[in-house]
Amino acid sequence: MSSEMSHSPTHPTFHHDTHVITLGACLDVHAEHALESAVCHVQEIQGKHILLNLHALNNIDSRGLGKLFLTYHHLNRKKIRLSIVNPCPSVREMLEFVNFPNIVPIYDSMDDLIAKGNDLVESTGLPSEVV
Repeated sequence: MSSEMSHSPTHPTFHHDTHVITLGACLDVHAEHALESAVCHVQEIQGKHILLNLHALNNIDSRGLGKLFLTYHHLNRKKIRLSIVNPCPSVREMLEFVNFPNIVPIYDSMDDLIAKGNDLVESTGLPSEVV
């Protein structure tokens, strides 16, 4: 998959100001900028929770891990929660290797998120921005 990304606005969700940002297959420099832009947009509309959907991300390196840590810390200062859903096994392994699940909840799927009793989403789905 190329580094080109689709951009669509993140819309306020119907349940507790939760927003989904979906990453593409590669967390490269262009995707980092798009992620920053999406996060800023959620801040502007006073979102309270970001679900970072990693289903398409098939590999993550130290730069990508660093970007996720920086994103978490930025959001934490702004009192915006971050959760991760749908990481592929290799990405999940890297996240676990750097102890990311100790600070950010990671869910195998949206169904897993709902099953664990998270009242921030409903099974009908959420608007999404692809970066």
